[in-house]
Amino acid sequence: MPVRARRKKDDAVAEASRSRTDVLLVSMPFGMLHSPSLALGILQARLEDAGIMTQCRHFTVDYAARIGKVAYERIAGGFPSTTSLLGEWIFSHALNPRSAEEQAAYLQQVFDSPGGDTQEAGPSASRVLERELRLKMIEQILRLASEAGEFIEFAARDILAAKPRLVGLTSIFEQNLASIALARRLRALAPDLIILLGGANCEGEMGAELSRQFPFIDLVVSGEADLIVTPLVAGLLEGIAWPDNPALVGLVERSESAPRFIQARLVRDMSGQQRPDFKPYFSDLARYPALAKQLKVEIPMEASRGCWWGVKHHCTFCGLNGASMSFRSKSPANVLNDIRFYVGAYPDCDICFVDNIMDREYYRTLLPELARADSGTSFFFEIKSNVSKDEVRALRDAGVRHIQPGIESLSDPVLRLMRKGVSAIQNLQLLKWCMEFGVRVDWNVLWGFPGESPEDYEKMAELMPLLWHLEPPARGSRVRLDRHSPHFTAAEAFGFRHLRPFPSYFQVYAGLPRQAVTNLAFFFAAEHDLDRHVDTYTSTLQRQIDRWRSAHRESTLFYLKDESSFVVLDSRRGRSHAPGQTIRGLAAKILAECDKGRSQHMLERELPDYSPEEIARELTALCDLGLMWCDGKSYLSLPVCLTTYLESRPSERLLDGIETLLGTV
Repeated sequence: MPVRARRKKDDAVAEASRSRTDVLLVSMPFGMLHSPSLALGILQARLEDAGIMTQCRHFTVDYAARIGKVAYERIAGGFPSTTSLLGEWIFSHALNPRSAEEQAAYLQQVFDSPGGDTQEAGPSASRVLERELRLKMIEQILRLASEAGEFIEFAARDILAAKPRLVGLTSIFEQNLASIALARRLRALAPDLIILLGGANCEGEMGAELSRQFPFIDLVVSGEADLIVTPLVAGLLEGIAWPDNPALVGLVERSESAPRFIQARLVRDMSGQQRPDFKPYFSDLARYPALAKQLKVEIPMEASRGCWWGVKHHCTFCGLNGASMSFRSKSPANVLNDIRFYVGAYPDCDICFVDNIMDREYYRTLLPELARADSGTSFFFEIKSNVSKDEVRALRDAGVRHIQPGIESLSDPVLRLMRKGVSAIQNLQLLKWCMEFGVRVDWNVLWGFPGESPEDYEKMAELMPLLWHLEPPARGSRVRLDRHSPHFTAAEAFGFRHLRPFPSYFQVYAGLPRQAVTNLAFFFAAEHDLDRHVDTYTSTLQRQIDRWRSAHRESTLFYLKDESSFVVLDSRRGRSHAPGQTIRGLAAKILAECDKGRSQHMLERELPDYSPEEIARELTALCDLGLMWCDGKSYLSLPVCLTTYLESRPSERLLDGIETLLGTV
């Protein structure tokens, strides 16, 4: 054969190989819209590295383009409450059509009692929706439910057009029903297609039950699939049944009761991870330019897995890390290399670290390197709230503009019931320092723990008006029992009884046996001795959360400091003293010392020129002014340093307001 002809043939073979699809990985609604699927990115990179031709489809994008960004994000965000499972209910219609009576019963449950067994203070449907808006929203929900099957058909046809031999579905949060419905339709259209399902919704007993109830799924994988995906998929494509695959020996555990279910072993070494491939997400998004313009895309990254605090003391309500609590983290150099790559590839995107908790060593190693790199990228991390002011500064300097610190309460007794390992004063000083350094804080308030005291919530409600200048909680809600949490696994030991799935699960999985629904559920309700009274003794707290959220934008509490005095600028509503005042002498020194929580004994040691009686008198006066808070042992000053605040985020509107306040001093 002539050289030129041989080259043409080789090129044709190479092109055919590139266009061939062995595997198609799929993310269905209601997965994250503004972010690629990290799981699919990891698996695609591993499969491609092994020469297995792989594509990804984010049908999250296609569906959002159909129903609109606002509607999609509202449902994906847990509207009207997380336990309503509205996204799951919509796509359950593609599996089992509902009667008008069944639909009405579900919608009444959702809008009149969000979640059925829980209530939330904050943006819950029954509290903010006027009647006309409510009716319009119900009409839209019913339309989406009636069209769910049509979208499943679209997704199935789109997938089969690529002629894959194997389809892998990822399921987290409210992706289960859309994924199951798609799997059933794919099986009907392509009987020989291999269909796998994995993700957090397949963890443990949930995955085993999925494999038992939905036989059109060939295999359900629980746990971290990084190490098994290549040998598993390669074997299946070669016609090797997974139980006969020698490459999987030692990597998976099998279930006698669910033969189409496997539990993958943990990844122990994070340093060898392939860099996830996110190009398919951006290709999917490019199909819808109007939607793309509306999205601020975040790149998901992971620097660690598991939870180092949970290994020591598992927070009682936390259901994360069911079989993967062991903490493993990447080297700072590895994380930095990935950041540089993604900043270069996607310069307009922020980076969201999906870790359950940031490695404590990163304050000393990773964050200083990020500060030196000065990429201009904003980062998100989940952290533990017992950090120092220098560590908050390190977060800010590194470009971390948004954190979720797991605050959950401003009461020491309640925090102890949660096993959080932090104090209320540590939570408060974090909120203050984050306001000072320009770091956004996501946090909630939880209540309804066995053993709690109504007095704890009365004290919290009294405290909140002093904090209107700080980031308010997104919402407050009764604690629910999540699968894998200590509350779930040892419910009776914690004082819970009558454990049961939230009512919405029986609507979503209509027709399945009660035990099967229980095995599939992640959110559970229960009762305890004070259960009937929780709504009553937290009602004032709920109102204070609402007031804080509404008053925050117009509330400030700043200080300017010189060598001997504090100028305090206070625009919190309802304060009886002048909005601007000067604090001098011992009181000014105490305010400075109590930037971090300090006991009176510590203040006496730091201020030896003053008697204990003088210090006690000034502490009482500062508390009466609402400039100081005492938890019974320690004192914390509440004003935020204006100089640092303005360096962090200048604001013309704020400056105008400050000039007005200064005129009152």
